[in-house]
Amino acid sequence: MAHHAVLLSGLRVTHGDEGDARFVHYVLEHGFRYLRGDAAHARFWDAPMFHPAANTIAYSDPLQGVLPLYAVWRAVGMSPDRAFQFWAFTVTSLNFLSALWLLRKGVGASWGAAMVGAVLFAAGSSRINQANHPQLLPQFYSVLAVGALLALARPETSRRAGAGWATLLVAACVAQLYAGFYWGWFLGFFLALTALVALGFPDTRAKLFQGLRTHGPALLLWGVVGVVALLPLVQHSLAAAREVGLRSFGEAEGMVPRFATWFHMGDTNWLYGWTGRLKTFARIPVEGEHRMGLGVLTLVLAGAGLWHARQRPVARLLMGVVLVTVLIATRYRGGLMPWWLVFHGVPGANAVRAVCRMGVWMLLPASVGLALFLSRQAREGKAWVAALLGSVCLLEQGQSGSTFDVAAARADVQWVAGQVGSGCQSFLYSPAGGNEPSWKYQIDAMWASFERGVPTLNGYSGNAPPGWALEPVIRADAASSARLDEAVRAWARARGLDVSSICRIETPPPH
Repeated sequence: MAHHAVLLSGLRVTHGDEGDARFVHYVLEHGFRYLRGDAAHARFWDAPMFHPAANTIAYSDPLQGVLPLYAVWRAVGMSPDRAFQFWAFTVTSLNFLSALWLLRKGVGASWGAAMVGAVLFAAGSSRINQANHPQLLPQFYSVLAVGALLALARPETSRRAGAGWATLLVAACVAQLYAGFYWGWFLGFFLALTALVALGFPDTRAKLFQGLRTHGPALLLWGVVGVVALLPLVQHSLAAAREVGLRSFGEAEGMVPRFATWFHMGDTNWLYGWTGRLKTFARIPVEGEHRMGLGVLTLVLAGAGLWHARQRPVARLLMGVVLVTVLIATRYRGGLMPWWLVFHGVPGANAVRAVCRMGVWMLLPASVGLALFLSRQAREGKAWVAALLGSVCLLEQGQSGSTFDVAAARADVQWVAGQVGSGCQSFLYSPAGGNEPSWKYQIDAMWASFERGVPTLNGYSGNAPPGWALEPVIRADAASSARLDEAVRAWARARGLDVSSICRIETPPPH
């Protein structure tokens, strides 16, 4: 469901376009070369892009929490491109397995229902619609955290056993933040929201206070350890924030969910692709980020499953969290956006630009609700009904997303690398003309830097260092060429570079 296009191509293509997907791959490959001890990657936080700027990895997600899942494939001899594909397969498999564990052990769903729910979590439409942003794939740490929280909430969990679950809870939260900021921040946000919702029901409020009395010391101890473990990430992130500044709400406004966001499937969905042409969906700004729908039947059955199980605390808490989230995160007519208060009032929220990505988080309550509904059908002797409904729900998730040819992208990188002379101390690739977006040429240069072991002034990330004005990097005419020449001189002066030491690649691209 998640990677059929890649698998059916014989691994010839990779999900996404040549932008964010290759940038995420770049960060992982840089991390692997750092672990391997390559001289050009001796400092993890100083990737050889935006040369000679430091702390460039902190401009985006460092992906350290999932780097081992890439490094292991590289270590056994896979090429970078193949290792990246297997990294994605591994991450999706872990999403599935963690959700299966949660639905079976934490929620008590039947095996068949848990498997359907786990596939929904790992390969739901909203997640696959974000496949061009591979950093949004790894979410299994969050599932482990939720499972640990459920274990801590059980009255029968002893203080000794609770210490182990508290360790898992904190470790999973720390690892999720190191794996990617969005899921790490959303994990903290939804855990806090769950605690607030728990205060609204007498039984869950009692469980919350009892759990804190029993397991509070272990949570406090491991919480301190977790904070210490996060210090390197926090220090580098704050340094980057001081350098490039925080995001304004105007940058996030276009990606605050509309009411239609929660139902939008996108024009590549197998069953609902035709709805992408409807004005309700087509006119949404930054439309691709708003594809958070899961399908009519899936939403109905997931909601029914939670409602029928409302006597169970976990079901009531999930319904409450979903309801509050939709209420505070949706943009209403007239421009009313309660999220403005969250953005300016909750720590870290002003770093969340694509707010609607929280729709991917809704896969967790949706998978629980669907698994509970299908389990109920099976217990009532309607296993065939559960199998049929579960199959249709998974069919609703089918997507034919974008892909790019791995060999063609690699050939472009090799061509750029071939233009970098043996005596170059650094280089800038600013092609004369070209039909591709500027960011493609920036990333081609970044990957060519790997091939040659020479840092590049080119760069692409979530942010850029102050004073770096080399975007767009294409020399389309005399005016753009003059602008780039001046930008190079200004950058060199500001960073203490000798302009004559920078190798300039200004020939037309190969195609």
